[in-house]
Amino acid sequence: MDDLSRALDDVLLSDMECPVCIEYMVPPIKLCTNGHNICCKCRESVHRCPTCRAQFSEIRCVVLENIARRLKYPCSNRQNGCRDLFSIEHIAKHHTVCVYGKIKCPKPFIGECSWNGHKNDVKEHVQAAHPQAFEERSTFPDSYLSDSWTLLSLFGELFTYYKEKRDGSYYGAVRLIGTSSEASKFKYEFTLRAANGIEQISNTFLVRGYSEDWETIFNSGKCLKLDEHTVKHFVEDTELQLSVTLSRV
Repeated sequence: MDDLSRALDDVLLSDMECPVCIEYMVPPIKLCTNGHNICCKCRESVHRCPTCRAQFSEIRCVVLENIARRLKYPCSNRQNGCRDLFSIEHIAKHHTVCVYGKIKCPKPFIGECSWNGHKNDVKEHVQAAHPQAFEERSTFPDSYLSDSWTLLSLFGELFTYYKEKRDGSYYGAVRLIGTSSEASKFKYEFTLRAANGIEQISNTFLVRGYSEDWETIFNSGKCLKLDEHTVKHFVEDTELQLSVTLSRV
């Protein structure tokens, strides 16, 4: 979107603010008898126009409603860092998955942490509550034969790594605490090495967005999957010789 179009949309959006809740109005947009606007939610609880104190009519502002359908609305979490824009048909769905709203602690398995906060606070929380699960290296080892997870702080972003053993296989993947389009700019490589330093298994995959849960990712096949029989040949002194490397595409 060029600067002129963005500036025009910003002007129109300022006219779309409800005078009561200050959120952007979406259809149906109601009018008072003097022609002032109010959003449909506030109309249910406000009995006189907040601008002129006139009574409300049953007339809708068709012109503003048509403009609203053509505009791109900023996310309600814009103050927390979300810069995405959406049409009125898609913004509600985005709000349900936006990582700039309140999110749970990324710890994914039994003993799940009850912390709930904003993306900007996740790193500080994990460093304080789960320091053993925090990494700032692009390549790190995972020697656990059981489930394991890590929060990665790299490239100015936050990623979560999770490995799970189930049904006789090991699954592993990396998610960005961000959108799928942002996640597609990164990749991760699993390297499983034998004790002899020669034999190894290596797989590379794209990082997934945070809206995808681990179950969906593991079932997609676009992640690490190794059967237990194979893995046992890469274990030394009861430790898995696995490393994970995160990089840009």
